[in-house]
Amino acid sequence: MHIKYGFAALMLALAGAYSLPAQAAERHTADTIAPRVQRAPRQEPDVIRLREGQLPYVRLTSGILYRILASEIAAQRGMYGTAASTMLGLANDVADPRVARRALEFYLAGGNLKGALEAARVWSRLAPNDPEAGTTELALAAANGQTAGLGEALRKRIDAAPDKTAAIAQALAVLGRINDRKTALAILDQALSPATRKLPAAHLALADVAQAAGDNARALQEAQAAQQADPKSEAAAQRVLEYGMKVDPRQATADARAFIARHPDARRLRLMLASQLSDMGDYDGALAELRAMSRRSPEDFDLMFMQAQLAYKAGRLDDARGFLEQYLDVQNQRQHALIPGSSDAPGAAADARILLARIAEDQGRYNDAIAELGRIDDPAMRYQARMRQATLRAKQGNIDAALKMVDQANPQDEEERVLGVLTKAQILRDADRTDQAVALLSGADRAIPDTVEIKYELAMLYERQDKIADLERLLRQVIALDPDHAHAYNALGYTLADHNMRLPEAQELITQALDLSPDDPYIMDSMGWVKYRLGDNASALTYLQRAYSRRPEPEIGTHLGEVLWAQGRKDEARAIFAAAARKDPNNKTLRDTLKRLGVSL
Repeated sequence: MHIKYGFAALMLALAGAYSLPAQAAERHTADTIAPRVQRAPRQEPDVIRLREGQLPYVRLTSGILYRILASEIAAQRGMYGTAASTMLGLANDVADPRVARRALEFYLAGGNLKGALEAARVWSRLAPNDPEAGTTELALAAANGQTAGLGEALRKRIDAAPDKTAAIAQALAVLGRINDRKTALAILDQALSPATRKLPAAHLALADVAQAAGDNARALQEAQAAQQADPKSEAAAQRVLEYGMKVDPRQATADARAFIARHPDARRLRLMLASQLSDMGDYDGALAELRAMSRRSPEDFDLMFMQAQLAYKAGRLDDARGFLEQYLDVQNQRQHALIPGSSDAPGAAADARILLARIAEDQGRYNDAIAELGRIDDPAMRYQARMRQATLRAKQGNIDAALKMVDQANPQDEEERVLGVLTKAQILRDADRTDQAVALLSGADRAIPDTVEIKYELAMLYERQDKIADLERLLRQVIALDPDHAHAYNALGYTLADHNMRLPEAQELITQALDLSPDDPYIMDSMGWVKYRLGDNASALTYLQRAYSRRPEPEIGTHLGEVLWAQGRKDEARAIFAAAARKDPNNKTLRDTLKRLGVSL
């Protein structure tokens, strides 16, 4: 683990008799004690007593040096608790905020938030004029669940700050440490005085926190207020679109178009609008926005690639290929015109070739896809392209050749090594050689420990083998390593629901996943499925219809069809089942469901 403000920097500060860095000197000029003239040699005390906010002038004694060295060596050995307590004791003795900050860093490195808060309080007490110290103390107090009085403390800081926008941003950083978003919103409401609340930045902050708290109506209201306060603000217009999509999509897109009509160079908003229109299935509208942007900025070649992506998403593969070929011509010209290594042209060309390969794959032209991937010359993408070539060889039925390609590739770092293992496991899994895939990933889990991707994929293989206990053990390890891994919560919750096990816990896990990734159709599908298992067919139908509208895939459609069937809406269910069968007639979930319900298509 890397810790900022290293030992060398600390020693330089101490060796300079605690002289201030330039920035700190500016902050503390009035409080700094000037060096004293020593008329006669005398022993310096190891403990310095000063008023709060002052910085000491003290000789670097052997005792102080010993404590610094002991603390740093302990940290290097991973003994962060010992390192932090030693450094914090020294900070109190010499009254130096920089030493307190170092203690804070050690506590954070060891994951000790309580200790970090104690160090932050010492740092803030010793440097009362340092805004970073004060903000850090408040943030750690929030992270420790100590929110009493936080709104009033933030309000005083914001009211006293000459730059209110910066102070509001600092308040948001503090509130970001609070897990309960509704509590965070209530505290922000307390922190904004009536005068401050009128600022566009205040409305934007309230909009963001309200959206995180799940209050979409309040989020939109505050975004609209921000736009009224500053009609030219593209940031406000973006939020009106983003948050309005959850309340009234048609009005939100209309508002965005109205802003663009007044401000045609609002690039970020136009890109966001194109994305939202695409998600709504309005591909023509989305392409129209991108074409309009291209006319205004013909030198913006990235728009050409975006049009290719959009055409691909719309299923217009020939149009997508045409855009990509134009884009590649431009990138090739850039690559030859500029000094090698001075542009992103190789990476941009690699992205285009990967999409061209995907188009060829979708059209069943596997050899063309493999050839396209072979033309990638960007070193950063070469190994990834090689793994994709191996996957395509496996799709052609050449399993042994595909595995050999993986084995012969030369990973340059651990990230590529992990990718190689995962690619090989996928090839084995898709070839129904699950036991071999499990053996491979089990060995990799031991050889490359604490790798989230390996543990997650191994858990999914255990689900195939119906080893639910092993699946749960690994997914809980993933969650411990990455508490924000939405798909780990989702996979565990869905598996429990699908096996009709511990349904309340399953719903809680999926709720956590949905909190982390509220727009993910697969997680919506899981929530719909657990609601169905709990007997709440009305809620189940709502979630499954939302998921299916975003991602009309066979498995989601099968779940939706089953809920419709249970509600007696059998004609609608048959139509959904038939659509799923056309996309993937061999889908196991679909086949099992049709057999269980006695449905024939």
